[in-house]
Amino acid sequence: MSLFKAREWWSCQVGSGEQFDYGCLKVGSFTEDLNNKVVVGSHQGILRIYSPSSSQSDSITNNHATDLLLEKNLGMPIVQIEIGKFVSTSSVNQIAILFSHKLAVYDYNEQSGMTEHGRQIDIELNYEHNLNRPTFNMCKGQFGSGGKGNKDSANFEYICVQTLDGVLFVFEHERQSMVKSLPDTYLPGPICYLSRSDAIATVSSNHHLECYKYQTLAISSGVDHGTSVNKNARRKGLDVDSSLSVSQPSKQVLPEWSFNLGECALGIQTTQRMKNTGQTIVVLGERNLFCLHDNGQLIFMSKFEYNPSTFIVYNSEVNNNVSQSDPSNIGVRYIIGTHSHTLFIAQDAHIRWAAYVDFVPVQIEVCTIQDIRGMICTLSETGLLQCCYLGTDAVSTSIPSIMPSTIINVQDAEEQLAKLNKQIKQAMNDPTLVVKRKANAQVIIQIDDTNQYSTTDDTRFQRSDIDSTVPLLPLNLRVKCNEAIQNVLLTVHVHSPLCAQPNEIRMGHIGGIAAIGTATVAFWMRDDYTPWNLEATFTVSYNTLSDNTCHTIQKTYKLPLKLVARSFQQPPSAATAGQCKITLGANKPVVDLNTVFPELSSGEYNQQQGLTTRFYGSDEYVSILASSKSQKYRFQSDSLSSIWLFCHSLIERLSTRSIIEFEFGDPLPLNDYFLLIDHHYELRVECEQINSTLDICSKQFRAIQKRLLNKFKDKTPTLLDNLDVLLENTNQQILALADRYEQCRYELNRCSHDLSCATKLICLLLKISVNLSNENTQLLNAILSPVISDDNEQVNINLIFSSI
Repeated sequence: MSLFKAREWWSCQVGSGEQFDYGCLKVGSFTEDLNNKVVVGSHQGILRIYSPSSSQSDSITNNHATDLLLEKNLGMPIVQIEIGKFVSTSSVNQIAILFSHKLAVYDYNEQSGMTEHGRQIDIELNYEHNLNRPTFNMCKGQFGSGGKGNKDSANFEYICVQTLDGVLFVFEHERQSMVKSLPDTYLPGPICYLSRSDAIATVSSNHHLECYKYQTLAISSGVDHGTSVNKNARRKGLDVDSSLSVSQPSKQVLPEWSFNLGECALGIQTTQRMKNTGQTIVVLGERNLFCLHDNGQLIFMSKFEYNPSTFIVYNSEVNNNVSQSDPSNIGVRYIIGTHSHTLFIAQDAHIRWAAYVDFVPVQIEVCTIQDIRGMICTLSETGLLQCCYLGTDAVSTSIPSIMPSTIINVQDAEEQLAKLNKQIKQAMNDPTLVVKRKANAQVIIQIDDTNQYSTTDDTRFQRSDIDSTVPLLPLNLRVKCNEAIQNVLLTVHVHSPLCAQPNEIRMGHIGGIAAIGTATVAFWMRDDYTPWNLEATFTVSYNTLSDNTCHTIQKTYKLPLKLVARSFQQPPSAATAGQCKITLGANKPVVDLNTVFPELSSGEYNQQQGLTTRFYGSDEYVSILASSKSQKYRFQSDSLSSIWLFCHSLIERLSTRSIIEFEFGDPLPLNDYFLLIDHHYELRVECEQINSTLDICSKQFRAIQKRLLNKFKDKTPTLLDNLDVLLENTNQQILALADRYEQCRYELNRCSHDLSCATKLICLLLKISVNLSNENTQLLNAILSPVISDDNEQVNINLIFSSI
């Protein structure tokens, strides 16, 4: 929380029960007097125009009835609002409103009356373009000017609309000029126009910032100009659809440059760091902020320790009148809104100020209202609109006392920091720190499967009556090296619910030619979650004596199914049991399941009954059937997640024996998959609610303790006023909430494993049904990631690795 709070100048509640998002707020002027108006549109289709006013005689929150100039229901959800000169025959600004399937441009009409409340405000439709695709966002600019602007229409702006499937529609006023589909666009991203280079910048599905020249898009697109819809056509009652469809094949277009962000982008805007220089692109990510030149070169990047919600890049009017030699007046100025109700005012990579607000902003605008420059206009998701400015009023909450610390000499700290930076720079330029790949060949990891299982009861199953013991598999590891190495560290990583003990082994020094370091690691199933990955990763890090550099090697090993599952004699009713059924066809005769799953058959399988198995700690059975007549394999179970591991193992083992192709012609089990997603979301919401309630009860418990302590310190004995009873009840409530939170976290982890298995199964079935290539399969797995984690940092790391 910030020490200072943003000073509220004007605020109001926009509607009731309406929803707002980024793009629903815009500030601009429509008349020659240049008085800015605040335009707000909701997802319910209601457009409102405000003219904020405030006076010192009123209270802190000045909200007059005359501030609302217009409220009109447009009948369709409003996606985004833009203000600009979108009509070639007008010298004032218009309002461009992007609906879900339409773009409309409205004129702002104002008729003055004898009094202030006698003014009549209305908007009139100038022209519109119907679109045959759902829209996502839009941007404005002088497209086709070549970066120099058009002399005939220097003040006019065109509109570019991006749809959900990555198609760009460019409208030159009443005429549609271009339609182009961006390559490999599965999820649309934010978009902006670069005026100096006449290009469009957007973020692609693989988290890359890409820049496309407008001339390149126009040449490579198959354009068929449609009929415009203007005022005269509307008055005559004509219903003309000006949207173009990409009917003709267009050339493949390549971006001018691309920059790997490694994460999803929340917004993108342009500005100038210095006067008479090129444009600067600022991209707000989920965990980082990127600043780049218009040629794709990175200027700086800032990593957040908070969760951003929106941002705005603004140009300081002072920068145009000061010397550019002053470093304090050069740079990118922007404001970031966070989910912790804080506004961070920053310049380049440095935060200059922080202010607390009463809500999470979804959009921020910096504007001039009533000749007050630097006004910050914010909008919340529920429609709380606020105009504020930066002040020094402290937040009305007590600040905890800080323990006394040693006095820090700033000059000594700066000298020490400069010295450390110099050492780091010298170390980075040292060529001896470059790790050579051929050094990894000096060490080899060998794994010996003893195939001697034992049992253990070191489990955390919720139902101990199902399986009291589980099998334990020891593996003998040997680390061979051709020369002496030191600081040898062996780490073992397995995916939950599997467990490895020990997971870290320090071998120290291994010396001599053909020296060997040995270790034994035991594996077993500890938790009763559904396993989705049986791979164990062995990593060895070591230092060589010759150059004393650090090297790392890895090796993966597939653990057997017997470690997590066991077989049963199939009952006669199991042949038709199971709510979820997956049937795979093969182009070769079926194989005896005894030979495919030898660790699960145990002699109890026969061709007519099939194979029945289940995971340890689970009561959900999985039946595997093979039909020699139809050459099909069937998996059936009451849970979709339980099928994944056996289905994947069957395909993997049969593919290693011979070249075989599978087919899946049934509909995807999306209903069961969506139920898992909904259940996972409900559990996450419940955990957050319990955590929030637990925080409130903890604060209440501490407050009661303080009250009791004050009463006990009082020399005059007084009644406790039932504070002891309230303290006991609060303590019992905290204990109950803690138990419920622990149970909810367990259910969330179990559901996360089920969702991971179901996601892997859906991706596998998609690959088989449409015969995806390996490249497209990797892209599908990157979009539908099976790694379900509640840690935002871990999710961020996974997104970065999936985009590389």
